[in-house]
Amino acid sequence: MINKNKKKILIVTDYFKPHISGITTSIDLLVKSLIKNNFKITILTGNYSGKLKDIEYLENVKIIRTKVLFRFGRGFFSLDLIRCFISESKKNDYINIHYPLAEIFPLIFLKKKRLIIHYHCLPDYNSLFLKLIRLYFYLFGCILIFFSKKTVVFTNDYFESIFGHKKLKNKIIEIRPYVKNVPELIEDKYKNIKKNILNIGFLGRISEEKGLTDLIKASFLLEKNGIKHSLKIAGNISDQRFESHIKKLLVLCKESKSIKFIGKISENEKIDFFNSLDVFVLPSINSFEAFGLVQIEAMMYGIPVIVSDLPGIRMPVYYTKNGYTFKKGNCKELVKCLIKIQNSKNLFNKKQIQDKCIKYFNEKEFTNRYRALFN
Repeated sequence: MINKNKKKILIVTDYFKPHISGITTSIDLLVKSLIKNNFKITILTGNYSGKLKDIEYLENVKIIRTKVLFRFGRGFFSLDLIRCFISESKKNDYINIHYPLAEIFPLIFLKKKRLIIHYHCLPDYNSLFLKLIRLYFYLFGCILIFFSKKTVVFTNDYFESIFGHKKLKNKIIEIRPYVKNVPELIEDKYKNIKKNILNIGFLGRISEEKGLTDLIKASFLLEKNGIKHSLKIAGNISDQRFESHIKKLLVLCKESKSIKFIGKISENEKIDFFNSLDVFVLPSINSFEAFGLVQIEAMMYGIPVIVSDLPGIRMPVYYTKNGYTFKKGNCKELVKCLIKIQNSKNLFNKKQIQDKCIKYFNEKEFTNRYRALFN
């Protein structure tokens, strides 16, 4: 029997499944959580590849994908999304916009229902033209927050690091993310792999903001100092968006016997990947990276992490003490952190790492805080 009292939420985002990123993963977690709590969800997003179905139903969620008008950087603009927003927003009780969203102008002036924002990040670019796009996102992000009922952030640390955002903090609520599945910890299976060698791992997009150049240079310094190690870099090396950067990285480390690009890995392969590590490293360098969900995923496997000391990114380590932070771009400091891990493996107990991660990043708290926004 259909429950007619279900609250209806329209989630608006540039990207959604099957696209994989920290933002799409967090939206998927939110959708699953809300459905379990008797909400009806519609996703309005872009048909970023042009090859996906315009309308699709997945696990009781209606997904509407709109045509892309033009592309810029790694993003796009969809006039069709604006048209669909006008009609779909009338059918729902709440609008939940995940930012950054290129179409934010004129959406904020077209909304008719209560507005909840999730402010993921402020894009960071190098070229002058794309810096103007960053200014667009910054200005309309501030306007969007002003018009919202509440704005969700993963960390106040990241949000308040952006110029002028502290003045908007009365609209902000921090809701920390979580990892969907808590894995069973494996203590003994990989002992032979780990013996007498430091096993380092990275998993994510092979893009410039991830700081992999610094991680590779840190590996060179470890080699120079005679420290046996293995660096496994997991991620799609065929991603056309980052083709030139990936080529530079592959050339940079082609002579190294310690570094291996293992490509895109499946969920099953991810289990073996994390369990084979002594340490996970996320050496991000700019504000495209606002949290790094993958680091709490590593902690759930009982793996200590090393992250750059950027706002937002550093918070899981600050909360849990499950690793170390280093100054972004400082390869020597990163090496010192890696050596500290090598010399103190016994200080990091898998179960304790997992327990501390669950304490701060759990589904129950995430669901309760998000659900309260829609009441």
